[in-house]
Amino acid sequence: MKKLYQATLVALALLASACSKEPATTTETTQAAASPTGPTIAEVAPAAETAPGLPDGGAEGDADDPSVWLHPTDPARSLIIATGKGAGLRVYDLAGKLVQRIDAVSDGRYNNVDVAYGLRRPDGTLMDVAVASDRGRDGLRVWRIDGDAATPLTDITAADQPQVFPTRRAADGSSEVANPVADQHSAYGLTLWHDKAGGQVHAIIAQRKEARLAQQRLVVREDGTVSHERVRHWDFPYSHRGQDLTVENDDDPALDWQSQFEGLVVDGDRALLFAGQEDVGLWRIDLASGKADDKPFYETRGSAKSPFNNPESRIVRDVEGLALYRGANGKGYLIASSQGDAHGDSQSPDPDGLHDTFAVFERDGDNRYLGSFRIKAANGIDAVQECDGAELVSFPLPGYPQGLLIVQDGYNDDLNNMSGEPGATNFKLVSWEAVVAAFPVPLTVPAGGHDPRAP
Repeated sequence: MKKLYQATLVALALLASACSKEPATTTETTQAAASPTGPTIAEVAPAAETAPGLPDGGAEGDADDPSVWLHPTDPARSLIIATGKGAGLRVYDLAGKLVQRIDAVSDGRYNNVDVAYGLRRPDGTLMDVAVASDRGRDGLRVWRIDGDAATPLTDITAADQPQVFPTRRAADGSSEVANPVADQHSAYGLTLWHDKAGGQVHAIIAQRKEARLAQQRLVVREDGTVSHERVRHWDFPYSHRGQDLTVENDDDPALDWQSQFEGLVVDGDRALLFAGQEDVGLWRIDLASGKADDKPFYETRGSAKSPFNNPESRIVRDVEGLALYRGANGKGYLIASSQGDAHGDSQSPDPDGLHDTFAVFERDGDNRYLGSFRIKAANGIDAVQECDGAELVSFPLPGYPQGLLIVQDGYNDDLNNMSGEPGATNFKLVSWEAVVAAFPVPLTVPAGGHDPRAP
């Protein structure tokens, strides 16, 4: 099957290059913008978007985090699986058309989602799964994926699963205290790690409002349902460079801080977790040894009103979705959503225009910063603001011969003048070819180097 899949991908890539309509014209993808004092920021046109946007009737909710499931034999039938918080989960095809709507369970709020291939059942057979963090109930939701079914996702969550974060650190850091679900210090950011050496699939989960990450092993029971159990957790400081990260200020974003993580992604080739602490920056954790770096490898800009002030950084608070472009031989790129706080009632736009952008780093080595881009309005599609989640696929797909980037848009159609009360949210689909064409430095890693089903 693997050889068939690779052959199919090559054929589709050639066909897409020769026959398909390009997602955006050259003039749309090569323009760049620079603030009077800041760096050049590439501007990239979106190719498509998901529809309908959220909310789409019923429970209130908004788009948050996307993932991609690659079909084993027909890449054109791959799926976009995305969270809608209180609205549940949505499944789209590669054109952005709704395939399946999954409403949240009572009190559920699905925050982040990821896909794992080849989770082993007790009888030895394998299944692909999507797993979402349920922020409302402090749990995980698990679905079996069958891309050939009319409704491809089937819920297989164990009804009696444990709470992900039954405790949290006491306010003074001296001990563990009970963590009632009602307090909502709950499962938040999420990524999956398939530890192929150990034959297990693990969820790495961020605790909302806390500086804690947990590793939970997925447990498939005899009846086919899936639960989870704690493997270990990591705690990080509640202060950074003299700044208390627990201070809140509703009137001034520059004085309002968060200690929590959300954006997470695992480089499976290295067993390396990249984790975004929203107001602080990007951390690395070696999952093989369990050792975390003692400081972030890239900090946010912090705040001019804080002892943590880092103006040379090219990421503003808050850093959100993380994604990897996986090339061959460990090469590729890490991207991070530099969301900022340029919209809403209390606006704090970055003076260099780095809000609503995406920072690109090398995947290997010291993860050197390469440059930034934003997704502009083009092709009848609006621009992207306040991106919460992102996914990046290096496999050639129909219409996306160099790969596909999917990002959440916090203000679909720029409704309500981006006042902090968005009328709708959705996901934008972007050709990686367009990013490469627009970027200020060459991005030379070729597509197709990563097969998620490879042993």
